[in-house]
Amino acid sequence: MSQPIRVVPYTDEWVDAVRAFNKRVAASGQELPETPRPGWMPCMELFLAVEDEVVRGGYILRHQRYWVKGQETEAAHYRLPLSEGTVNRRYAALGLHLVRDALKREPRLYCSGMSGWDKPLPLMLRRLGWRMCEVPFHFKVLRPYRFLRNIRALRSSRLRRAALDLAAFSGMGWFGIRGARVNPVEHDRPASFRSWPDAAWEAARTSAAFLAARDSATLEALYPASDPRFLRVRTIGGWAVVLDTRMRNDRYFGDMYVGTIVDCLAAPGEAAEVIRAATGELEARGIDLIISNQLHREWRTALDHSGFRTGPSNYLLALSPEFAALAGDAPDHEFHFNRGDGDGPIHL
Repeated sequence: MSQPIRVVPYTDEWVDAVRAFNKRVAASGQELPETPRPGWMPCMELFLAVEDEVVRGGYILRHQRYWVKGQETEAAHYRLPLSEGTVNRRYAALGLHLVRDALKREPRLYCSGMSGWDKPLPLMLRRLGWRMCEVPFHFKVLRPYRFLRNIRALRSSRLRRAALDLAAFSGMGWFGIRGARVNPVEHDRPASFRSWPDAAWEAARTSAAFLAARDSATLEALYPASDPRFLRVRTIGGWAVVLDTRMRNDRYFGDMYVGTIVDCLAAPGEAAEVIRAATGELEARGIDLIISNQLHREWRTALDHSGFRTGPSNYLLALSPEFAALAGDAPDHEFHFNRGDGDGPIHL
């Protein structure tokens, strides 16, 4: 007779069992890390759901300091919850078991991404009373031909592909789709986040109702100088982290050269200058498309003023009931939240 499923810390002894689990759930398109120390981000704990000696699921907690209505608190990002229930109905209830276990370890949880409202995880969190909203998606097309030929989200049928190819080859795609380039903004490209971001952090941390720590020590851990992917853009009043990624057969962007404004922070009133600087830096690199997910009203307005448009977003934010209670009735647009608070650059 099988023992009840228990949740245990992920240690080296479970690596082979995790590999076997990943093979069984390969059809889901997701997998657990095949090491207890994946090294993606700091302050992570990994847990496994184990039945006898077989791994049936798992999740990650990434611990983070937050300022909510000006008060500091500890919280955790509930990341990559995955269960065998995705391929075997016998374990359909395991997802609920995982989230309840995580809430016992840290009642102040948030979850992000999740690929849209109709997916199992957001449907479950909504039933559990979590506060949820979309994090708006902003984009700016700089090379219409490559955009129209590669944007797989729009090329979903033969008729659509034909229409987009016609627009690309005829040049009609240039009309109404290409974003105007921004005027140059003075900025520099520091090699690291050591010490200098603290002034912007002190100025900004009470300007949002909901804001994760972005002091120099935290930023250096999230975006280390040793990782060449991270491009830091600094203005007088703030900063941004951007990526330039040459996609290869990406399920959303095909083979486009994509720029991403991953993270940002500025003193109140300085968001527009930071976005213009980040956008100008990416434009100068010959990017096809620039994207960003931003929730706070000031940063969304700054993107609008730099020629970005908004499109459908499948990037969601969910707060556990205890975490949401701290924010009270503060509206979503006062939350400073972007991809830097979630999966960051992992999938970009």
